[in-house]
Amino acid sequence: MIAGRARQTATLALAAGTLVAWQVLAAPGLPAQIAVLVVAVALMGLAHGALDLPMAETLWPLRRRADTARFFAAYLAVAAAVGALWALAPGLGLAAFLGYSVLHFSGDWEGEGPVLRAAGGLATIGAPALFRPDEVAALFGTLAPMSAASPVAQATAGAGVVAAGLAMMAVGRAPRRRARAGLELAVLWTMAAALPPLLYFVAYFCALHAPRHVAETLPCLADRGRALRQMASLLALTLVASGAGFAAIRQAGVAPDAAALQVVFIGLAALTVPHMLLVDRFRSGSRGMA
Repeated sequence: MIAGRARQTATLALAAGTLVAWQVLAAPGLPAQIAVLVVAVALMGLAHGALDLPMAETLWPLRRRADTARFFAAYLAVAAAVGALWALAPGLGLAAFLGYSVLHFSGDWEGEGPVLRAAGGLATIGAPALFRPDEVAALFGTLAPMSAASPVAQATAGAGVVAAGLAMMAVGRAPRRRARAGLELAVLWTMAAALPPLLYFVAYFCALHAPRHVAETLPCLADRGRALRQMASLLALTLVASGAGFAAIRQAGVAPDAAALQVVFIGLAALTVPHMLLVDRFRSGSRGMA
């Protein structure tokens, strides 16, 4: 586990270095950043969520098609409720998405102690807003009215301040024991300062969060080969659904860049809630089986 996490830390650092070099040498505009975001999330981000069915089969006896259908119905009902909340109250939906993202992403530092785990979760969304508040507010403005997006961006920057304080407290108390986790947080903060928010998210979500989830989930599954096949099938279905969502948003007259951001982030918001509930249940079940 420790060796695996060290490799994941190295992967994050490599991704960060690559994107920082691209930013310095080419200064990619928003369309190029969105293109990288869409491809990276499709290849890595959605793939880790596609393990949700194998996790569910490990937790519950989904032996018949009807059992699997009931699982998908419950999963999609939760996702639809999140989507409905965002449609009816986009400001509240955005704030809720960021809040439960902090909770979910903090799991990447599970076992590092509650203070460092909180520092990591808060930094994932707070660090970019602290360094680039105007860019973050503009991005939030594509997901919710600016009247709601601006105060949410300010609150997110405040979360970054808290994250920095907690990180210094946690690492300062045990610098050797938390050296690797401290390095990950240092890379996150460096990325937040050097990269536009979208590229920061690509590096964190696709180079640390998704690979860490897959690496820690697969060994707990009974049939890894079947799980990987299911993951590929569910990923394909999700990509088709995402394409349909993009087309529907474009038909409503939304600009392509904004439509792509809405598909990625509102789609992630809708899927993250059932995914997070399932991951928490799976982690507790895995500890019980250990």
